[in-house]
Amino acid sequence: MSAPRTLVVMPNWVGDCVMAEPVVRALDESGRELVLVARPHLVPLVALFAGVVETVERGDDAATAAQLRAAALDEAFVLPNSFRSAKLARDARIARRYGYRGELRAPLLAPAVRRPRGRRPQVEDYRELLAAAGVAAPASWIPRLELPEPLLARGRERLARARVELGAGPLVGVFPGAEWGASKRWPWRRFAELTHELRRRVPAARQILLAGPKEVWLAVRVHEEGGKLHPLIGPELDLAALAAVLAHLDLLITNDSGPMHLAAALGVACVALFGPTDPRRTAPAGEGHAVLYRDLWCSPCFRRRCPLLHHGCLRGIPVAEVAAAAAARLGGGS
Repeated sequence: MSAPRTLVVMPNWVGDCVMAEPVVRALDESGRELVLVARPHLVPLVALFAGVVETVERGDDAATAAQLRAAALDEAFVLPNSFRSAKLARDARIARRYGYRGELRAPLLAPAVRRPRGRRPQVEDYRELLAAAGVAAPASWIPRLELPEPLLARGRERLARARVELGAGPLVGVFPGAEWGASKRWPWRRFAELTHELRRRVPAARQILLAGPKEVWLAVRVHEEGGKLHPLIGPELDLAALAAVLAHLDLLITNDSGPMHLAAALGVACVALFGPTDPRRTAPAGEGHAVLYRDLWCSPCFRRRCPLLHHGCLRGIPVAEVAAAAAARLGGGS
């Protein structure tokens, strides 16, 4: 009997895609042939997941559904909870379509699985979908990525072009962005102060500033306020190339963001700053990370902008606390 050809409809955010890696791994370990459909900018990332035989760029839904119909798929796992994602799998005429009910989409799924209650780490959100299909849960729900050597070499080359010498001391990445909204971003001036403080506490550490295309302005300001000492890397890279750079870090200091989850999946320790989101749900998975969170009475609010206008959940995290957490993980302090 041939292996089922299985479609996985991937989430639309970088961090959510990374946190879905364990369910993709479980499907691969069950002997399925995996076809992943994702937004174009996410395809270089999800193509790195184990067992993926084909990736499809998700564009216009009608055109994407037609492409999927031609792929002769036996089943689909719809990970996003949106109506459109369930409709895409239905329109692709895939017989078995596993997804959580809600958003009026139960008639589009076969079967529609009851969404679990309670709060747990997001990496485990798809446990019931696997169970509905009779697929064993992964041995570990911690996302992990292993990059091929040619891709790692690309990361080394990009660092070399930025005049970053590997092996000369710990390498620290600083990521001041977060796509979801301004309320998730620690103030950029704090990041600039942090680069100075970290140089004082761990003189041997080298720092690089990281940014995606939408966060260039933040990183440029940190770069200028930091004395233009630390190279800026990332706006021109796709997600696979960014992963190749992140893989060479010893530490990433970051807001709650996609690169945070990507670095953690690569085995890089993170100092993660949380404000309006819930670290009990989306903290970097694995060991060795530091999560800084004020846990105010209004947190987590999940608002893109602070409704109380004070942004105290992030502004209340002092530079000294972040620098101390980073130095501790670099062997430069407690």
